[in-house]
Amino acid sequence: MGVVFAFLGCVLIWGSTWYAIELQLGVVPKEWSLAFRFGIASIILFAWCLARGKRLRFSARDHGWMLTTGFFLFSANYLMIYWGTEYLTSGLVAVAFSTLSFMNIVNGRIFLKAPVQPSVLLSALIGVIGLMLIFKPEISHFSLADDSVRGLVFCLIGTLLASWGNTLVGTKSVKSIPLLPFNAWGMLYGALFDIVFAAFSGKAPVLDPRPEYWGSLLYLSILGTVVAFSLYLWLLGQVGVGRAAYMAVMTPVVALTVSTFMEGFHWTTPAITGLALVIVGNVVMINRKTTVSPAPAKAEEAA
Repeated sequence: MGVVFAFLGCVLIWGSTWYAIELQLGVVPKEWSLAFRFGIASIILFAWCLARGKRLRFSARDHGWMLTTGFFLFSANYLMIYWGTEYLTSGLVAVAFSTLSFMNIVNGRIFLKAPVQPSVLLSALIGVIGLMLIFKPEISHFSLADDSVRGLVFCLIGTLLASWGNTLVGTKSVKSIPLLPFNAWGMLYGALFDIVFAAFSGKAPVLDPRPEYWGSLLYLSILGTVVAFSLYLWLLGQVGVGRAAYMAVMTPVVALTVSTFMEGFHWTTPAITGLALVIVGNVVMINRKTTVSPAPAKAEEAA
């Protein structure tokens, strides 16, 4: 039940963050918005750890793991995806990011020696095909003659970086570090990387006075980062990087459901067929028996 709750929690939260991110665009450079987001999330986690008496002092080797994860999972991957959205429609971005399920299977096999489960591979394939049907109109407008290729490259690189971050979290060295302190330090390092990227881009920090910007920032920081990433990293230790990454297929469906009510998204026959395939892929993934041993330290910290 805990695994199902964590999976659904991540899918529902991250599926709704797409709309919240739209409210972030316009005034504040995306690099600074990301720095604000992960900086706030880090402060919240450090405060929680201090209040609960959690250990916050770690070895230089542990900090190396947290810094590397912060770069891959809380900074560079987001920046790449954001840059890709400048050249691609949201549907193409979603399809590109859904390849995380395949990348995690491959990287899990290469770096973690995790066995490739046919059912997980099948569920990922079914899910991606379903997304391609849902976003068929946007995919049909993809062209090699414009900047779409650049956007696709950015998104795929961002997805690969996220997959490497997922794989790092699956290593024994990282599993030995308590979850919430690990997230606190990792997000702090991610925010610092975002500040460096912003400085090199020459973009000055500005503030957006709109209430919707600050509301979305708090939503992204608390639910989209503190809660969702804590659930997700715990989930990685329970079911493995391959199965956990299927949420990259599920979150766009939730995002479209939100868009249906907030932005008037129209469900076509191919889109409905694609949704059915995504659900089938999810059923195939859930019905496979978990063979990954739970990570006791992580599970205890997530409680």
